[in-house]
Amino acid sequence: MQVYLVRHAHAGQRQQDGRDIYRPLSARGRDRAAELVSLFADLAIDRLLSSPATRCAQTLEPLAAARGLDIVEHDGLWEGSSIADALSAVLSQRAASIVACSHGDVIPAVIDLLAGQGVPVSGRGCELGSVWILEMERGRCSAARYVPARATALA
Repeated sequence: MQVYLVRHAHAGQRQQDGRDIYRPLSARGRDRAAELVSLFADLAIDRLLSSPATRCAQTLEPLAAARGLDIVEHDGLWEGSSIADALSAVLSQRAASIVACSHGDVIPAVIDLLAGQGVPVSGRGCELGSVWILEMERGRCSAARYVPARATALA
């Protein structure tokens, strides 16, 4: 099983009025979302998961369209979610390969937890549009590797 944790692409200014969940991607973010199609071109993907935030779903929309997959929203991937909820969101799926889009607080917290459990972690960061690859064996993470947004391949 492979889990790809994608930080949502660039969105406009954060809204302070409680409607931040609806903040869409910027033009730059839409460009990065389109780039994900080629980034994942050679990889099998069985399921797409997203935070309920519009910017996360929009990050995965081009990939969903290219693969003919639905995007399933999961509250455990929402900004401010607990690490347990975020891990449960992806590990509870019955799929061989999952792409999950979340936020800049959730993804680093998951990686820090895995590193604290002794999982080998390669790289560091969580820039907009970046990807963390989690290698899974028997329901447990065996390695985590960071791929910056400027990368042109996940291999």
